[in-house]
Amino acid sequence: MSIRNHRDRKLWRVLICAIIFILQFSILDAQEVYPMYHPCRCETGEWGYVDDQGEWAIRPMYDAVLYETNGGMYPVSIGGKWGFVGTSGESLTNVIYDAAVCEIDYTKNNYTVNYAALRRKGKWAFIDVQGKFVTDFKYDEVLIMNGKYIIRVREGKRMRSGYLTEDGKEVWKD
Repeated sequence: MSIRNHRDRKLWRVLICAIIFILQFSILDAQEVYPMYHPCRCETGEWGYVDDQGEWAIRPMYDAVLYETNGGMYPVSIGGKWGFVGTSGESLTNVIYDAAVCEIDYTKNNYTVNYAALRRKGKWAFIDVQGKFVTDFKYDEVLIMNGKYIIRVREGKRMRSGYLTEDGKEVWKD
């Protein structure tokens, strides 16, 4: 095989890899389901969310909002109570809970996290992206990190630890 022929094959391989790389990201970007909105405070002091163009996506009517959002779920607060609204501002939960947490998945701006958590009377429960409860209020501590749902329950002096699977089943580590 001549040097030129070897160089041409190598060039073609690089070109094909580059095309596959570009197509892979354009296909992934086309599959993005949920927009990413950003917290913003209006002149009158209420909070809402704006889109990338700075237009109100979720109108400002809340005392507080959080930057952490996922799956089109946006944490909002009125009068010190928390809940979630959807991408068009529709209510996913009542705004009656002591705390609301979720996690954003920054991978190509796709929101792949399945659950968020709400706290009431010192206990946590998980909801799905439609706002439906997948667990009862029974966890003493929760942590949502890297798409994992860590759960902890106090049993006497001991803390029992585990996690939720993607379909909402508990798996205990002990």
